[in-house]
Amino acid sequence: MKKKFVALLSAATLVGGMTIGASAAPALQKITAHLNWGITYEVNGKQWTPKDQSGNRIAAISYNNTTYLPVRAVSDALGVAVEYDNKAQKIKLGEKSATTPITSEDIKLSYDSVISKDKQHTVHNGKDYGSGVLLNNVNIGEKRFTLKPGGNHQTLELSVLPVKVTKEILVKIMSGDVLLKEVVISPSDSIQTVTVDIDGAKEIEVSAKYAKVEIGDDTLFFAGTYK
Repeated sequence: MKKKFVALLSAATLVGGMTIGASAAPALQKITAHLNWGITYEVNGKQWTPKDQSGNRIAAISYNNTTYLPVRAVSDALGVAVEYDNKAQKIKLGEKSATTPITSEDIKLSYDSVISKDKQHTVHNGKDYGSGVLLNNVNIGEKRFTLKPGGNHQTLELSVLPVKVTKEILVKIMSGDVLLKEVVISPSDSIQTVTVDIDGAKEIEVSAKYAKVEIGDDTLFFAGTYK
């Protein structure tokens, strides 16, 4: 359903909240259109108001018997990632063909987490994951960090690599209040990799704690990519 909608968006919507560079001028055509403030909207049966990135209400544009909506507002409402490449003058919707390391986007770290490129953390089973988040002091208290894909990506592939694991560790991947994935890392595990649909989310929280009430102090390394 989402993939079909993405195809329609790319062919029949205007860009909202994005600036078109001067180099694209030859491709522009002047038209006379109207802002249509009279249209109301529902998304999944609930009333919805399209807004720009600053939270201001946006009107649809009526032109030549066709109604156009800003693509970013619609993508946010339907959980479809959107990214604008100003240099290439291209709108990218949904899952991309190329991957982006999680460390290429913003990450909110806690005092127990740090971004590491140290090969003692990034290399497992002969594969170098390049960079990732080292989560220290994992125990009965939940330790976390927050990925910030910024609505630019549709899927997340996350690998959990044990650095020091002496107890079973429960790892959760959350989008707001929604649990996207839950895995248990045991002392006998090598690497666990999960792929989750993040629906163009702006933030994803990753947390870890002991699955049972036990005393200890473990360390995990998280590496991954967006698409």
